[in-house]
Amino acid sequence: MDYDVIIAGASFGGLAAANALIGKRVLLVDRKPIGTGQTSACGTLYGVIEALDLHDSLRQVHPTIVLHTPHHDLTYRLLYPFCTFDYADFCTLLADRTGADFLQAGVLGLDGDTVVTSRGTYRARCFIDASGWRAALSPEGSMAHQPQRGMSFGLETTLPYPEEGLHFWYEPGRLLPFGVTWLFPVGSVSRFGIASYQGQTNLRAGLTDWLSTDFDLPPDGFHGGYFPYVLRTPTAGQVFRVGDAAGHCLPLTAEGIRPALYFGLAAGRLVRRVLDGELSLARALSLYGDFVMERRVYYDLLLTLQDWLIHLPVRLTEAATRFFHWPRVLKPVMQAYWRAFDPAALSPTAGEIEIMRRSPQRKRHRLAT
Repeated sequence: MDYDVIIAGASFGGLAAANALIGKRVLLVDRKPIGTGQTSACGTLYGVIEALDLHDSLRQVHPTIVLHTPHHDLTYRLLYPFCTFDYADFCTLLADRTGADFLQAGVLGLDGDTVVTSRGTYRARCFIDASGWRAALSPEGSMAHQPQRGMSFGLETTLPYPEEGLHFWYEPGRLLPFGVTWLFPVGSVSRFGIASYQGQTNLRAGLTDWLSTDFDLPPDGFHGGYFPYVLRTPTAGQVFRVGDAAGHCLPLTAEGIRPALYFGLAAGRLVRRVLDGELSLARALSLYGDFVMERRVYYDLLLTLQDWLIHLPVRLTEAATRFFHWPRVLKPVMQAYWRAFDPAALSPTAGEIEIMRRSPQRKRHRLAT
């Protein structure tokens, strides 16, 4: 079967790209049904929900972040609130706007203009890889078999525990030498997680012990996985990479949702211009690469801070957290963090609104093979 665009991966980055391609013949391919297989804590800036008009997925707004260290607890009043949302609702709402076809299958690779899947082969003019850290459309083959260098690893469980604010614990002597734990409230429940900046995967015991000691709670199932903290090349051959396939998750803060959406939309908008004859594919790939690299400074800065965090003595780290707690410091930091991937860019343009208005409502079709 032939398509204008094939997108490998139907989570944040892939769905954002598909939303920029409404009216085109698009195939989304993912191993799991849309809205399942959550690996994220599902926290982002509230401005993202507003820009995408996904309020039905919203569960709780958080105007504060609370940082717990061995010697003090600091509450940061945020210039821009964060929020937590329901993964299934978020993804389903985005997907239903696209009219894209969906194929539940594993992506095995790219052969010329053909994507090879576990359920057949499909051709297209353009390709977007949003398949996660495995980067299934890489010309050299999936990265799943490669050593996990430049990767963090996180594990999470969801438990009945209402709370306010986003909470982080950095206590390397007690919890995890090179990582953090967190609590993200989501209405009547909270997501409790632990992550290793060095990619350590045997985290279940640590998460279980922390929950037992600090909250007197047992875990109830686990979800999580790897997430890169180093930028990869934004394109590979004729493929646009977005999200974890391109290493778009931010170091230190591990925020991956907003960059995945941001770059996913950018890739989708450039692909639309290729399909409309405004750009050659080579030019669009070059523009996308430049667009991503323009924001490399943010990744480099946060990676430096991440390296400092796991190597500095705890007392020095605590001094830094008190410095950033000062409003005159926190405000410009938050403004820069917002501008790096401005949620306003996620809002549909006037041209996209017109395309949506004029395009016939095409029901998303699930392929059967």
